[in-house]
Amino acid sequence: MSASNSQRLTDAMVRKALPAARGSALLWDSKVKGFCLRVSPGGGKSFMLDYRAGGRQRRITIGSYPDWSVAAAREAAKAMKREVDLGRDPMGERHEERAAPTVADLWERYRVEHLPTKAARSQKDETMMWEQIVLPRFGKMKVAAVAHEDIDALHRDITNIRGTPIRANRTVEVLRKAFNLSIRWKWRTDNPASGVRRNPEERRNRYLNKVEIAALARALQDHSEPVSANAIKLLMLTGARRGEVLGATWDMFDLENGIWTKPSAHTKQRKLHRVPLSGHAIRLLLEIKETATGPYVFPGPNGKPLTDIKRTWASVCKKAGLVEKVEKKTRKGKAVRDRHGNPVTIEVPNVRIHDLRHSFASILVSGGASLPLIGQMLGHTQVQTTQRYAHLFDDPMRKAAEMVGAFMLPEPEMKDVTPSKEPADAVA
Repeated sequence: MSASNSQRLTDAMVRKALPAARGSALLWDSKVKGFCLRVSPGGGKSFMLDYRAGGRQRRITIGSYPDWSVAAAREAAKAMKREVDLGRDPMGERHEERAAPTVADLWERYRVEHLPTKAARSQKDETMMWEQIVLPRFGKMKVAAVAHEDIDALHRDITNIRGTPIRANRTVEVLRKAFNLSIRWKWRTDNPASGVRRNPEERRNRYLNKVEIAALARALQDHSEPVSANAIKLLMLTGARRGEVLGATWDMFDLENGIWTKPSAHTKQRKLHRVPLSGHAIRLLLEIKETATGPYVFPGPNGKPLTDIKRTWASVCKKAGLVEKVEKKTRKGKAVRDRHGNPVTIEVPNVRIHDLRHSFASILVSGGASLPLIGQMLGHTQVQTTQRYAHLFDDPMRKAAEMVGAFMLPEPEMKDVTPSKEPADAVA
């Protein structure tokens, strides 16, 4: 560009500018070096700036005419030149922003690199969170653009609109982990999912008592779905997690010696877990094996392992009387009403499949097992996890204390102040 082919651009000049006979026409401004008007072969007009940054020649588009006037585009060109003088590269930054990873990219890398480290059930659950909740809302957003208020609003909407406060907490937990990974991958420098106020959660401590366990056992006898019914029986006899039982293969069991060796890939803690089996569990497995034809202990109709036993669980709980009436709700959490406007109620189990694991632990406590032993049986790797069962030791410890008291102060006239009523949810 030279002074001979540049002149001060005006709006009148821009209006009259015509396309070149071949290629694009460039009209250079004499007031701001590098500032020009580009006229495309089709007649489209846009303001541009030529500059040099980092040894590279750049040309960046400021805006199109007539959306931008000459004066406004010239001021923008001056501002960009000041940024270049300070060492910045507006065009390079624009390219970086366009190439910056989106939340959809974050999910893809999370899915490939982090999700496989989790148990199959967790993988399925988290995939549903991403595909049904996170990606429809944030998928096209840049990872660096997601703000704390965006995550906070998502948490509120899942809580209030969907009516699933616990799901809201779990979704934020997954996002917090994903954004922590994005920091490690240098996609952003902070975590927008940190500090979101969680919905209150009450830890369930539901233990089936002797009567309830007996009723459940009776309901399982001669059930119309024997494979899933047997899976529930093994859950009751071992205290194992549902995924461990449903994914069990025959090569994990040494029935002669009564040992179940769970590979690390099948356990929540990703560690090999070796546990002894009771005589009842061994007899159950031997009965199942008599008619087994494949590698899985509990195969589904397609020959692959069972993945869902909710229907069987609901039916046996109903037969055992372990149900409660609740209001029926839509997927969005709204109450379903009949034609008279009254809420519709349905019967649902008042005990979860996972509560069988808690009940197994409570029976161990009543039999005098220690917390470390219970932790070994259940496959816990942290003492804090087993500590939730510590309160169940109150009755055994009280009996032990009474034994010491009777030895130390054996007065016959001493009044008995021992609480006589056991907790309703404890197993004697």
